[in-house]
Amino acid sequence: MRILPPMPWDPYVEALPPMPWEGAIQGLADQTGFATDQLRYTSSLLVAIPVGFLFRALTMDPYTRKTDAERAAAITGRHTLSMLIGLSFMLFAFGYEIAHALFSSTVAFLLMKAVPGKNVHIWVSIWAMGYMSVSHIYRQIVAYGSWTIDFTTPQLLLTQKMMNIAFALHDSSRKDADLNEEQRKRQIRKPLSFTEYYGYIFCMHTLLAGPSADYTEYIQWIDGSKLAGQRHSPLLAVGKKVLCAVFCLWMFIGLGASWSVTELGNPDWVSKHAWWWVLTYNQVALCMGRHRYYFAWVLSDAACNAAGFGFNGVDARGAPKWDAVLNIRYLDVEAATNFRAAMTGWNIATSNWLRRCVYERVPAAYATFASFTMSAIWHGFYPGYYLTFLSSALFNETAKVLRRHIRPRVIPSKEAEGGVPAQLYHFASTSVTMMSLNYLGHPFNVQSLDKAMVLWRYWGMAPHFIAITLFLAVPVLLPNKRPSAAKKAN
Repeated sequence: MRILPPMPWDPYVEALPPMPWEGAIQGLADQTGFATDQLRYTSSLLVAIPVGFLFRALTMDPYTRKTDAERAAAITGRHTLSMLIGLSFMLFAFGYEIAHALFSSTVAFLLMKAVPGKNVHIWVSIWAMGYMSVSHIYRQIVAYGSWTIDFTTPQLLLTQKMMNIAFALHDSSRKDADLNEEQRKRQIRKPLSFTEYYGYIFCMHTLLAGPSADYTEYIQWIDGSKLAGQRHSPLLAVGKKVLCAVFCLWMFIGLGASWSVTELGNPDWVSKHAWWWVLTYNQVALCMGRHRYYFAWVLSDAACNAAGFGFNGVDARGAPKWDAVLNIRYLDVEAATNFRAAMTGWNIATSNWLRRCVYERVPAAYATFASFTMSAIWHGFYPGYYLTFLSSALFNETAKVLRRHIRPRVIPSKEAEGGVPAQLYHFASTSVTMMSLNYLGHPFNVQSLDKAMVLWRYWGMAPHFIAITLFLAVPVLLPNKRPSAAKKAN
């Protein structure tokens, strides 16, 4: 529901003609019951897979060209085609809202040309996050609580890409001794050209649902150096991921329809059910809800692989691995043995972005808090986001403490890993991790403060108090054993 007064530009926006395909999309929406934004977005994800195969088959591999001129022409051609296809997807899925992506990315491009490397990361970050934040605020004003897919979806990924480039440029202005190995590897020595920049920003397969791969990964795909002339087929990897996407869709729509997370934000529903049913419902509903993200992410991963993007060498049997760029490691999340494993397996490219642009850039004492705060701001300004992410910082630190002080006592050596105590430890750790994730994920899904607090008040905020108590008490009650003087001498 819109609560803003009419804007000066409203008459001009309303006067724009509809896109040629809107009539057909509306007709399909009437027949299927799905919203038009969902149909446009999902069909773009699906079409990206055959387009990826065509891109791989029809473009010249720069790595195999014989002269520098031929290689340069092939690289430019791949940049350009990647950009044009990406813009076509954007236009189909978001219509005139493509203007946001064009405008914000162009301003960032000009900043990278004008600002010295010493400060370019600051200016681009302020611009990218500022534009993203204003977009979130405007959306929350005009469509509070809506799950409609609009331009803010790709804008999230564009923000990461703009900052990835800016920090890589900044690192090239620093001394090598001040950089870690990954930062040295990902340096960009000079501002990108027009085709390099927009080819990466609007890369057809990382634009709609990610993964927002780093520029180094992108250019190794474009110039062919990752495959190095090898012709490994991605067909099997793509097929597996498409099947996984179908499974995720069935989990969300087929099973998830009976487990709505909104019930957990309804005080009447919560109050009339037994505690064990509320707990069970929380676990199942949040699990089912995550599969809508898995569906889009896995399809996008498949599209990347179809285009030859994501090759990561071969395994011990000589079979190609297609996991260099990923959105999700399903079992790392849904069967996580600890909080950190779940966080690193979920939305992997975003985790990498936060690590490279936030976690490694601030003092270690504030790194976790800063990363989760940045993640919350990047997602938007619904109160539920901040309840989820700031609480996750607490639970993450508590999980580190427990692992540091309890695991060595239960599993003192590699030989003990297969024993009964170790198996019980892993089972307990996985159970607590999953219950924590589903408890913390509730506010993110319901967004508003009042709905978020329904479930948390029901449990009396007990998980929070337990986490704080463990964080403070465990290091005191179970201090790590320090090596003896004799061992130190040895």
